[in-house]
Amino acid sequence: MQFAKAKNHQNIADKLWLVREKYVSLLTDLNRLSINDITNERDTLMHETHEIYISASKTDSKSYKLAQRALKSEEEQFFTEEELDKILPDHLRRKSSAS
Repeated sequence: MQFAKAKNHQNIADKLWLVREKYVSLLTDLNRLSINDITNERDTLMHETHEIYISASKTDSKSYKLAQRALKSEEEQFFTEEELDKILPDHLRRKSSAS
């Protein structure tokens, strides 16, 4: 049971990673796409994300409490500005890549 649950979580994580990469690509292409194309792609990605979450295993109360504690006290899922800059394409970064 735990193996199947872990495999499902890994599958969902892989799918969400791909959506994240598509968002980064969209950000990279912003200045060459029309507003209509950007909006359509954004809407497609939102729908894709929604479908992924629908297929994800539901969280039980024990897992929820563990995640809540990790987010509050251990500050998991928080990124520094420097970490966020590294995710973005060069031309969208706040800081120059030389710093």
